Amino acid sequence: MSGVLAGFFIVWAMIGVGWVAGRTGVLGPHGRYVLNRATFFIASPALILVGLLGSDVREVLSTPMLVAGISGLSTGAIVLGAVALLTRRRGADLVMTAISGSVVNGANMGFPIAAYVLGDISHALPVILFQQAVYTPLYLFVLHRVTVDSSPGLGGVLRSVVANPTIIASAIGLLLVLLGARIPEVVLEPVQSLADMAIPAMLLAYGLSLHGSRPLAKDDGYRGLIAVASGSKLLLMPVIAVGVGLLLGLRGASLYEVVVMAALPTAQNVYVAAARYSASENLARDTVLITTIGTVLVLLVISAVLGV
Repeated sequence: MSGVLAGFFIVWAMIGVGWVAGRTGVLGPHGRYVLNRATFFIASPALILVGLLGSDVREVLSTPMLVAGISGLSTGAIVLGAVALLTRRRGADLVMTAISGSVVNGANMGFPIAAYVLGDISHALPVILFQQAVYTPLYLFVLHRVTVDSSPGLGGVLRSVVANPTIIASAIGLLLVLLGARIPEVVLEPVQSLADMAIPAMLLAYGLSLHGSRPLAKDDGYRGLIAVASGSKLLLMPVIAVGVGLLLGLRGASLYEVVVMAALPTAQNVYVAAARYSASENLARDTVLITTIGTVLVLLVISAVLGV
């Protein structure tokens, strides 16, 4: 209980600072815009790169990462198919609902929860690596396609890749890890400094977005999609993680660990991506808010049922 609450306190404290900054206007009228772009183009790629360089092949190819991958992609695919089949929503609304319902807050929530609830921050690495190396580049590519470049062809694909620093950082990081390359500390130090900025900047930008906003406003037309995304993130994804974990032979503490990671709330970088592409920002923002609150109860239930 105390570990769950400690992890959430860290997150909400930083978000609160962002809200105060927005209310006081200390960052000026363009503070959120600057923070979002600095995070998307500079800090997040650096975070992904150093995260991958700090891993090894065994972590990249681990069973917990396989659980994270299957549960995340399956949840996103189910949401995408269900919303497309049952509603008329298309384009950014459709994609952002699927992303918001399947991308976990692995870094700024995963590390505290792994440390305080599971006793070791390494339990957060598989889901972070999956999202950094596979899922984030994938969903950013799709977002780019549905919001910026709808024309098919190799040229459009290459432009999407080149325009996305996260995809480039993931590709470089994975290649260096698989080659077993060792980067000199002096070269990594400035990259690490930029990476350290990513999570606080995401949380500050999210806090800024809450000032003056009206969560779950009826006029937005997103209430139904927010409910679908939040329910998928809080309920569907942990259930899928349980099933996948059991099929892969995980039991006891090992199963508990991967399910806790699957139950983490929607990541703030989903909102950053939505803001970057002007794609259903309020949908992403409100899903982050609802799941960050709701995950406390979900994690307590998981701890009671599967905790060892």
